[in-house]
Amino acid sequence: MGSGPNTALQLYSIRTLSEPLPEILRRVGAAGYDGVEFAHRFHEESPRDIATALDDVGLEPVAVHADLPEVEAALDGESDLLVRCRTVGCETLVIPHLSASELRTRSDIRSLSHRLRDAAAGLKACDMQLGYHTGRRTFRPLLPDAAGRLTDETPIPTAVGECTHRLLTALRAHDPTTIPSETPMWNLVARTKPSALMFEPEVAEIREAGYDPCALFSLCSDRIRMVHIRDVAPAGPFQGYEDVPHGEGAVDMHAVLDAASDAGVDWVIYENELDSDPTAKIDHGAATLERLLDGSGSSRSATRIPATSS
Repeated sequence: MGSGPNTALQLYSIRTLSEPLPEILRRVGAAGYDGVEFAHRFHEESPRDIATALDDVGLEPVAVHADLPEVEAALDGESDLLVRCRTVGCETLVIPHLSASELRTRSDIRSLSHRLRDAAAGLKACDMQLGYHTGRRTFRPLLPDAAGRLTDETPIPTAVGECTHRLLTALRAHDPTTIPSETPMWNLVARTKPSALMFEPEVAEIREAGYDPCALFSLCSDRIRMVHIRDVAPAGPFQGYEDVPHGEGAVDMHAVLDAASDAGVDWVIYENELDSDPTAKIDHGAATLERLLDGSGSSRSATRIPATSS
């Protein structure tokens, strides 16, 4: 059997660690990860020092999380984000969040798709790839275009809108193993090309939305080369979910890892939003990924595997 996925840490998980980013990278490398995925602090600290630390410990820069307006601004020359990525050898920018207003209706998705295609084309010209980290909003039912216009004209508090949409989703009967065509996720897949936009499943977000995370692999496995591992459990009736330690919640971790291995995913990325010691998270993540990968259908080589570009 071929080698399985590489392991990485999403650095946002340890954002409370008050050390310089290069020192954090050395900690992560010493823990045994193959790579890291950058978040907010990548935009602030010296890219040359980051590149040196990555080389020192042999870590791969898997991706950088950056909101869509940040990516667009960088392509317009309004920031040094692309220069930073080139300096550290990172070829992938991943959009971590999309706002509810971008995902309500088919009209919203059409507009969003145009923006994503333009951003992807700009990045491709720079030999870079665009990705989207799948949030729970992407799996909620689309509203009619008229409802979207009404919401624009009579805005309601975000928290109220989120609660209402979550309640409607919970009450609507659906097959959790299939992503339906009336969701933003299905439409994003349909309206963008594999060469333009890849997807980074966040398995806890998909589970919170009421779907089996493996359903996304069924929908677009050829567009997935990295997957986020996080776990959640129900917090109570109509109260959503809460973060729990990996393997103790509603996500079937072994099924996800088997699906990822079958899809040829390059990276399994540990994410942890629990309020706990960030240094302990580093070690826990490495041990968790090793245990999960050893328990899945994948096998791993003794040496690191270079990441592939889409």
